[in-house]
Amino acid sequence: MMHKIGPELIKRTPITLLALTRHRVEPHEEDWFARCRSDYLRSFPFTLLELVRLSALLLLVGRSSNLAFVCAVLVGFALVMGVQASLRHREANLQCSQTLALRYRRNTFCIRAIWWCVMLGWSIVIAPQDQLQGLTALGIAMMVIDGISILALPHLALGAVLSSACAIIAGLLNREGMAAAPVAVAIGLLASFLHWSIYNLFYLFATRRIRTKRLAQSNETIQLLLNQYDDEGSDWLYEIDAEARISNPSPRFCDACGIDADRLDGMPLAVLFHEGIHRQELQAKLNSGESFRDLILPLKVRGEERWWSLNGRPIVQLRGKAGGWRGFIADVSDAKQAEAKISHMAHFDLLTGLPNRTLFNATLERAMIRLSTRRSAGLLFVDLDHFKEINDGYGHAAGDALLVEVGRRLEQAVRPGDLVARLGGDEFVVLLSDLPSREECLEVAQRLLGEFEKPIEIDGQAMTIGASIGAAVAPDDGMTADELLRAADLAMYETKVGGRNGFSVFDASMREQMQERRDLATGLRNAIGRNELELHYQPLVDLPTGQTGGYEALVRWNHPAKGVLNPDVFIPIAEESTLINELGEWVIRNALAEAATWPDHLTIAVNVSPAQMRDKGFLRLVANALAASGVQPQRLELEVTESLFIRDEEEVLKLLQSFRRMGVRISLDDFGTGYSSLKYLQAFPFDKIKIDRSFVSGLLDREDCQAIVQSVIALAKDLEISTTAEGVETDDQLEALRQRGCAQVQGFLFSKAVPSRNLPFNRTEGSDERDLESILELSEGSLSPVLKTSSQRGTR
Repeated sequence: MMHKIGPELIKRTPITLLALTRHRVEPHEEDWFARCRSDYLRSFPFTLLELVRLSALLLLVGRSSNLAFVCAVLVGFALVMGVQASLRHREANLQCSQTLALRYRRNTFCIRAIWWCVMLGWSIVIAPQDQLQGLTALGIAMMVIDGISILALPHLALGAVLSSACAIIAGLLNREGMAAAPVAVAIGLLASFLHWSIYNLFYLFATRRIRTKRLAQSNETIQLLLNQYDDEGSDWLYEIDAEARISNPSPRFCDACGIDADRLDGMPLAVLFHEGIHRQELQAKLNSGESFRDLILPLKVRGEERWWSLNGRPIVQLRGKAGGWRGFIADVSDAKQAEAKISHMAHFDLLTGLPNRTLFNATLERAMIRLSTRRSAGLLFVDLDHFKEINDGYGHAAGDALLVEVGRRLEQAVRPGDLVARLGGDEFVVLLSDLPSREECLEVAQRLLGEFEKPIEIDGQAMTIGASIGAAVAPDDGMTADELLRAADLAMYETKVGGRNGFSVFDASMREQMQERRDLATGLRNAIGRNELELHYQPLVDLPTGQTGGYEALVRWNHPAKGVLNPDVFIPIAEESTLINELGEWVIRNALAEAATWPDHLTIAVNVSPAQMRDKGFLRLVANALAASGVQPQRLELEVTESLFIRDEEEVLKLLQSFRRMGVRISLDDFGTGYSSLKYLQAFPFDKIKIDRSFVSGLLDREDCQAIVQSVIALAKDLEISTTAEGVETDDQLEALRQRGCAQVQGFLFSKAVPSRNLPFNRTEGSDERDLESILELSEGSLSPVLKTSSQRGTR
């Protein structure tokens, strides 16, 4: 325990003030406190001080000095310098403890003080009368300097002050008798004041350092606790020694490991985890001597596979060496399992079980990298003919069953090692890696067509469906994954135009279709200057209240020849032609300018592409647009997709944090359709997760979609993140989302996207937009009583 402060201590020893110098430290901290005192003493240039005051002393004594005095001065100075050199040599010895080094330093200062008081008193006795005042002033100045410079040794500092005072008084009384009494009294008062000052300053010096150390130790533990409980919800503490062996495991730790305390104590921490890269990663973290967080490692506990997340801080001992580690361990097995499930959903088609677009793209990229002069890669783009008619005529269930059977037949027809993927809808692709010749690609295409000649029986009915196939072979038809996929797509389109149910091989003439895209890119470049772009807005409806909470801005292009074009037509072109930044700037500035005229409670959501986020000037652009429009940052919501994190994840997170500090809200769009990973939700606290319309459309009749929507909403609730469901088109979908706790919805059920002039608060006549209350009135009898009642309460 630290002593009580200030007046309480002075009352204990009002005369000597010794209580101010008694600072008890723990035994293991004695070396640290001695180092603090030595550091203070080393901060003063004592060698320079000795030279200065020695020179001043000799100058003031002048010709009155004799050989004995000069010899005494020089011998004493040499002795002091020698002792100081020896002290430095001892301190340089790594085996010398700080406590012992401080003792040597104390002895050095003691010799120095004795030599100085003897020389000072002697010089006063022999000095000329006209130099007496100078010597007295020098002695007084050295009293103050010695007291302050060695106050880390308070008793020695006071001794040096008193010895100098005695030397001055004795010398003056010897020279001038009682005539020097007033000066002697003044020097005595000064010595008393220095006594009070030295002990009080030492008290402040010592208490500040001890309290700082206590506070640092407390902060380290508290901060680790707060970080872990706030971020991870950690379960137990651990401590290991400098050899990475577990020390004093808690009962909770032992229970989590399934190992007795006697066996666990002294066991290397790394032994708990699986051998290989994970254990090596832990060992590397410990060897680095630096703090680490969120190190996730696998292990087996009682025969069950588990995942632990480790946080750790080194226990720093003397000279900055790590004396072990302390930290937290959290069991994140449930989160890892959920992440694995979501990852599987993100890479495989939920209906057919085939790889989806994400996994296919990654595989195609790798295949293009492995191309060689002897081996090529083939790509078959398969689009079912008249699938819409079957889907509409026989129902969605039959259509889904048909897609499953098509996927199965495609996998049977291809070679071992080939990849069959479903891109979406009725589009499939087949990647023929390691292709020996172009002819073999055509043979596989012919076999695929043969599979479609066989009728497919669904629910007792035989259905016949054809397929349009486009074939492309790398590197002849494309050097990159995108080029090859576009080539196969163009070839498939050629088959469609030629009558369907066949296959076409890509040739150069098909690139004319690409020219049309280039023409669109050129037109888009001029569209901004010609005022051909326009923003439409779709309402975001808050389910608890039934009121519109904001709008999502969607850009439209009023093309002079093609009419109104939706963003899915020209946004990909903008991204390919690097126009996306210019287009994105136009959208943000105009959306905020129009939102400035809206009621203040309405938010404005703007989609942001990865290319915009990677633009170094994007943060300043948003800040300038907010300032120019006068819209509060809290009203702006930037929607980003998971593909944003594929490259430069650390830089992206820094940018998102900058927007968060600005007050702008960040939404994760199309969650679950791309690179879904819980680590993104862990790395950045998104304000909102948007559930993709593909899951909402299957919410009523597909268990997989129901499970995904339920999981995403539950995950968002646990992380205190809002959710918005896209593509709500029916009352039943709305009720299903409400029952699962979704916070916000949007879709044609409420309104299509309309220009700002057609928004309710900008029109005097009726609007196409409907709030939740109007939907309830129009659908009387179609919704459950629970939905109606809860909505009515929310809209009052």
